[in-house]
Amino acid sequence: MKHIRLLFFISIVLYLLVILSRFNGVKIPAIINSYLTDFLCLPIILYLSLIGVQKIKNIPNYRLTVYQIFGMTLFYAILFEWYLPSRSYLYTRDYYDVIAYFVGALFFFILQSKSVEKV
Repeated sequence: MKHIRLLFFISIVLYLLVILSRFNGVKIPAIINSYLTDFLCLPIILYLSLIGVQKIKNIPNYRLTVYQIFGMTLFYAILFEWYLPSRSYLYTRDYYDVIAYFVGALFFFILQSKSVEKV
């Protein structure tokens, strides 16, 4: 889990850098500005969920199942790319975001599958 933990912190830093760049009007490449946060969102959420389940159930080597990962990813995709854009002009429907969510979730699943250490 050491690698997942390191990548979690790198993901948080990258996520915050993109958000701060947007907030401060710093120009960054469009693909990074548009999709990096969506790609990083699910690995961050899934890692926090994994840690929460491990602590609550007191099972340090617990791993999220492919169904849990898929379900959470599908929930985020529906919420942020279908439901909220249909309810508010503040949200924009972008199906490439859905791809970024699922690629990020797949990235997390692969890392978690290769991990054998305890948190």
